[in-house]
Amino acid sequence: MNIKLQDVSVILNGTSRYNGNQFDTVRVETLLVTDEPIPAEETWYVPNGNSVPPEVLNFFKVAGIDMNPKKASTILAGTEDIKEMSESANLQGVMEDSARFMLRAIMTKAPLTPIAGATNTYVLSYEYKIYPISGTNDYKFDIRVPFDGLKLKNGGRVQVTVMAPVRAKIDRKLTKGIDENNKEISELIASLVNVNRQIVSFAYQLDPDFTIYYRY
Repeated sequence: MNIKLQDVSVILNGTSRYNGNQFDTVRVETLLVTDEPIPAEETWYVPNGNSVPPEVLNFFKVAGIDMNPKKASTILAGTEDIKEMSESANLQGVMEDSARFMLRAIMTKAPLTPIAGATNTYVLSYEYKIYPISGTNDYKFDIRVPFDGLKLKNGGRVQVTVMAPVRAKIDRKLTKGIDENNKEISELIASLVNVNRQIVSFAYQLDPDFTIYYRY
């Protein structure tokens, strides 16, 4: 499935300022325009919004698993042999499969919503929590676009706009986009003085990862 446009809008809410620095909340809204219809039965798993123990998040990092949306058909792909891998002392394989099962436990199906009157145009929305880094006031938000199972069409475009929490400062050195060749994508950071928030935006035409660091 090829993407003509994936426009991702993210709102980071500074709930940590009111709950003892426990977590911030993330709201992701994605507009997808594809070159052909996405089958009605196609669904993605997205974070279900429940709290995830820090130990589990750390395990995901070690196992190389992220919490970006995953196709229902691939989220548990390759986990059928976990018993055989454990018996053959393949620890890394067992960790990766275990992480996928844990990921499935904290994600829920979120079917795409077609836009009435538009051709091959959909919206996908979800929200979840992110946690401070090692007990500091620093936070990190990651997202990969296009989502799992989608490819960028020649001449297509992906763009990400992230609104940081009130009074949070985006770290210009650590905030970046990385393309498939491991090259950095330039970001644009702007301040909304009237509401004391900052916005960071990226735009690209291949398969980038984006990381936003901010602190209070």
